[in-house]
Amino acid sequence: MIQKFKIKGIRKFNDQKVIERTSMLFKDYIDKPDIMIRYKTPADNEAESYTLMTENNSTQGVNVKLRIGETIVVELPWLASEMDVRLCYAFLNAVVKVHRMARVMDEDEKSVRLTDCDAEEQWSQRHKNMTDIIIKGERMVVAGVNRDFYLDPSTYQNVIGDADGASVAFKNFVFLQWAGQGRKDVAEEKRHITDDAEFSSIRVVDNSDDVFIGACQYVGMMKKNTCKMVRFSDFCLLLDGQGEFRRVDAEQAFLDKMDEDRWRELFDKAEGIVKEHFRKTFIMRWNTDISNYKLCEFEEAMDEFEADDFYYEWSIWDHQKVHYGDKFYMVRTGNGKHGVVMRGIIIGTPYPDEDWSGKGRKVYYIRMGLSHMIHPDKSPLLLTTEELCKAMPAFNWEEGHSGVMLDDATAMRLDELWQEYVERAHLLTEQEGADANHRQYYQERGERNRRLRRPV
Repeated sequence: MIQKFKIKGIRKFNDQKVIERTSMLFKDYIDKPDIMIRYKTPADNEAESYTLMTENNSTQGVNVKLRIGETIVVELPWLASEMDVRLCYAFLNAVVKVHRMARVMDEDEKSVRLTDCDAEEQWSQRHKNMTDIIIKGERMVVAGVNRDFYLDPSTYQNVIGDADGASVAFKNFVFLQWAGQGRKDVAEEKRHITDDAEFSSIRVVDNSDDVFIGACQYVGMMKKNTCKMVRFSDFCLLLDGQGEFRRVDAEQAFLDKMDEDRWRELFDKAEGIVKEHFRKTFIMRWNTDISNYKLCEFEEAMDEFEADDFYYEWSIWDHQKVHYGDKFYMVRTGNGKHGVVMRGIIIGTPYPDEDWSGKGRKVYYIRMGLSHMIHPDKSPLLLTTEELCKAMPAFNWEEGHSGVMLDDATAMRLDELWQEYVERAHLLTEQEGADANHRQYYQERGERNRRLRRPV
């Protein structure tokens, strides 16, 4: 169970000094404590809410909630690690030292002691919690500070050696939270495996990155634009023994990028449901004559392009056909130059919202992650609608709804044209004395950093 502490008697909480004092007290347990704070959206009765954690040591962290009315609630989760417990008591002691009038109480509003013995008792209780789960023998999902932990008690019931099963489970829980932080978390998709099947949980991997594969029913293995959907258990058997693969708990795994030939061999060997033309392509439209989105807003967004949390939300017509991971191209029309000004992938699911045009229609929107952004009027190089019309005259590139799905043949041809365009853009960038406008107004994810590292 969660241990809750209430803190009263503080008129104005000095969180900066408290965190500084917490770090000083926590040094008794870790030489160089790296205390991290993750802010959360406060509830209606809260002024602020965040989780304290320590890198490479926390499982569930310590939750701090500043309620309106100056009461502070500190929650110690029921499977917090030993260092989480120590961090909690360091924080509580820091509050008392910074705010001399502070009173720390339990849920029954009885005063509590904050000694090392009390912290040890709290840790012993959490160790017992893990032991009870293992003895009970039922699989369960435990929320961690960074990732869920899928606990299979059978893994820890016959531990050999000095460490008991609960200690090993905690060690694995901590490892999962902090290992491979640079890995890409593979997003969960809900799809029909077959036409008559219910929705299934799928995570799609294409051997392009080191990834973390969360719990799912199927792993979608990609070869070009063909997906082979393999049950997670069969996928683990297929990858067993591969140096790039590591199963981290009962339902999740790490997978590093491997040699492309070996990936294709594994793809061909895998048994699963095959779906051709798996990823679809959508044409988003930005008509500056009628859109409420202005060019000045586009220019402001270009300055934020490299931010990790940068994304767009845009209206989509074929909302029933789109899935997470599908590609999109944004075509600008209206006043000014016409052409492709954005490219990327879909990173959300459609949702209805207020009509951007004010006409009261039912409009769906989608979240998009960008790989490219090109200023239509200031960039000297643009993939124009004129080129698109010439190469693919059957599709109307100048008019139509935003978020229309392309047929597979048109999508493949567009990808070819885009690749040719990107190659031209790179050549222009690398030329000595390259146009400054091109460098500034052609943005490619990661390309800016790559250019900055070039020797002068």
